[in-house]
Amino acid sequence: MKKIFFTLFLLFFLTIPIFAQETEMDLLNEEVEIKNQVTDIENSTVTSTNQYFKLELKRGVQSPITKKIPFTVYITPKMDSPKTQITWNIPTSFKLEQKHEEYVSLKKDQTYSFSASAKPEQKGTYDITVNVISWQYNTNKSNSAYYNITLDKSLVIQPLDPKYTLLLLLFVFGVLVASGALIFVLIKSLKIIIKKVKVWITPPV
Repeated sequence: MKKIFFTLFLLFFLTIPIFAQETEMDLLNEEVEIKNQVTDIENSTVTSTNQYFKLELKRGVQSPITKKIPFTVYITPKMDSPKTQITWNIPTSFKLEQKHEEYVSLKKDQTYSFSASAKPEQKGTYDITVNVISWQYNTNKSNSAYYNITLDKSLVIQPLDPKYTLLLLLFVFGVLVASGALIFVLIKSLKIIIKKVKVWITPPV
């Protein structure tokens, strides 16, 4: 009985380093996966690279009129991929407008660009994710990239993009100019109409 207890006790302590090593390897792999994605806030770009694909997900300037947010993914495959699936994962509080086919053919070391736009309907913080999968015989190769955005109650991306502010100012300026031009035309037309009415109602001498 003592021998059995001693054997079990010995096996228990021998397996602890193995479990610890596996846990350490899992954490290491997770760390490598996290480091695989790099965010460039200044250029509104996220880069994700693995042994199959290099992805560069770029956010464009949000529209001050429709509030749509344009995204472009630049894909550089590290292998030939005749059947490549491109999908966008967005929260349910967004409407997606995809501007490309879901399945495309890509060649090794060539860079391709594909676009989509997301229209928000609710404030909050969200991840916009693009997935790229190369479907091959009995297997598939994939990579993904995600872009994190925060929206205020006006559905505007925070922190505020200077380019968005510029577009908003140009839009307001355009509305003011168009309104001024319309008022000017209406005043001119009204003067002409009044002049013709006066002539029409004036009795002949």
